[in-house]
Amino acid sequence: MSNLVKLVYVGNKPSAFDNVAHSGKCWNNKGDVQEVTDAQAKLLLKYPDQWNLADEADRARVETPVSIQSTGEDGQTVTIDPEDLNKPLEKMNKAELLALAKETWDKDLNVTMTKKAMIDQIEEWKHELGDR
Repeated sequence: MSNLVKLVYVGNKPSAFDNVAHSGKCWNNKGDVQEVTDAQAKLLLKYPDQWNLADEADRARVETPVSIQSTGEDGQTVTIDPEDLNKPLEKMNKAELLALAKETWDKDLNVTMTKKAMIDQIEEWKHELGDR
């Protein structure tokens, strides 16, 4: 589960709505502090002219990678939130299944496999190797 990070709004507008990380948070004025998840903070901090950490002690945690790189169906690299690997296999897309196999058992699935074949292989690994 993600931890909450306090971000302070440093922009020049009277208020700011988070349309970057989609946290639903709104800062009412310059200096206002709102809490967001560490993953959301990482995205918002890419705009230092708008948001900064309210507590520098959170910097190391926010700078820790919070995503997993995987391959999408088109062969492009996609970013997966580790929380997405907790949903049922049937609700995962192929990129998430690839990431789950790599992260859980250090196994590579063939990207050309069907989604059903990927799920079958993962269920076999779960049975043979257990969840880690």
